[in-house]
Amino acid sequence: MLPERAVRPRTRAGRLASLDAWLCAEAAELLDGRGAIVDFGFGLTPITTLELAQTVRAVNPALRVVGVEREAHEAVPGLELVVGDAAALAPISVLRAMNVVRGYREDEVDALHAGLGAGVIDGGLVLEGSTDTEGHVSVTWLLRKRADALVRESLLFHTDFSRGFSPWLFRDWLPRDLRRRATPGTPIHTLLTKWNARVVGERPRERFESSLQGDVESTAWERAHGFARWRLGGD
Repeated sequence: MLPERAVRPRTRAGRLASLDAWLCAEAAELLDGRGAIVDFGFGLTPITTLELAQTVRAVNPALRVVGVEREAHEAVPGLELVVGDAAALAPISVLRAMNVVRGYREDEVDALHAGLGAGVIDGGLVLEGSTDTEGHVSVTWLLRKRADALVRESLLFHTDFSRGFSPWLFRDWLPRDLRRRATPGTPIHTLLTKWNARVVGERPRERFESSLQGDVESTAWERAHGFARWRLGGD
């Protein structure tokens, strides 16, 4: 259970659709039914949970998809909504907690991550980060469960290019524990600076693709869909 929040945020339809697509394309091995797919802190309405269920069930119709919030919500056909602690839903293959942790203090993040990952299976993922209101830009921690602990495996960046492209575009949407650290001398500032120096071209997609080298990488699917990763560890 996370510490109490003052308000439950409102999330618009489609805000997390790109991350849903990434999950199916790049982490499909976790959609085999070994554990639940959990949308933690969906806010005032479960629209993003419903969209997540529709997307992952196109891969595996039998998947258990659960939305978790602090207060009860009216029933939604075909969707499981619960109140309380996500750990009680174990085993969990993927837990998504977008636009949730940003409402807490930086010194709370490690403990919050540990709580979010408590019910996740070995090799499973916690997706934690922030998006802009429309979902045009996002930055997400890929936290991998290894030996009963969460490992910061990669930082996943996404843009749909509607705001153009520059690596500095991501600064305002960094996860809570990085947002105030994007200052000279820090690893994230160094990353963004080096990444920006590699950008060539005029068109947003051309600028993005020219920059994918060095510390920033993409699979073929990610490159085609505006995703890039800063890999920190893991396999």
